[in-house]
Amino acid sequence: MKAWRDVREVGWGVLAIFLVAVVAAAAFVNLVFFQLTAPSIIVSATFGLVDWTLMGSAIIIVVVIGGVIFGLGRQRPADVGLVAARLPAAVAVCAAIWVITQVLLAAGAWATLGEAPINPRWAERGVTVMLGALIAQVFGNALGEEIIYRGFLPPQVWLKLRSGLLAHPRWRLALAVLLAQIVFALIHIPNRIFYGLSPADMALDMVRLTIFGLYYAFLYLRTDNLFFAVGVHALANQPLTIVQSDLATPLMMVLALGAAAFWRKSAPAAAGSTADAL
Repeated sequence: MKAWRDVREVGWGVLAIFLVAVVAAAAFVNLVFFQLTAPSIIVSATFGLVDWTLMGSAIIIVVVIGGVIFGLGRQRPADVGLVAARLPAAVAVCAAIWVITQVLLAAGAWATLGEAPINPRWAERGVTVMLGALIAQVFGNALGEEIIYRGFLPPQVWLKLRSGLLAHPRWRLALAVLLAQIVFALIHIPNRIFYGLSPADMALDMVRLTIFGLYYAFLYLRTDNLFFAVGVHALANQPLTIVQSDLATPLMMVLALGAAAFWRKSAPAAAGSTADAL
């Protein structure tokens, strides 16, 4: 992890404030903000293009990323994986994954059903609500989570693991990524409380979220492109399928793994690059 040595390290105090901030922001958004009625006016006025997820994610992004990571932590965009030159490739590959998924789903439906039924959510929710759900992921939830739990936290944990057995390169990388994804999973507890999950279901969900976090971390480490991880994350949460199918998300995630396997990495950025990670 030579490139992560160029990341600007934050102090233990900033990390402690960061953890308090993500917990407090997640709890406020899920247990207080989502209970308010005023934001529904914005949702209605924009016909769903601005939804609850986007507004809630904006609060977390402003407080945690703007206030703590870039403010107190004095991180540069490249420190957390935000390299503008890598955006076009991410957009192109994610768009291709979406198109290929639609084609495969339509072909599978025709082969098994003799028709390709349109996803009823387009009619039930409306086009603007469906598009708003994707916008909320791309510019809100997925963007914020990828910056925080894949771009910022793993390299900071890695920089702190310098002694003893943990100093071994592979152990150090594996533990840094794993710990960050456990935090990623646990931070969803307020959201699961909001949706009324039982303790048993919540425990299983924590395992599932940790695995998903490791998956997105792998995409970032393998491609050195945080925007790609954001795009895949957004499509996995809101696949916007034209044909009705429950296979869209797993299919997109498999296609993303294939794309990552053949990804041609760009030249390392001044800071934050993970090009030599795998």
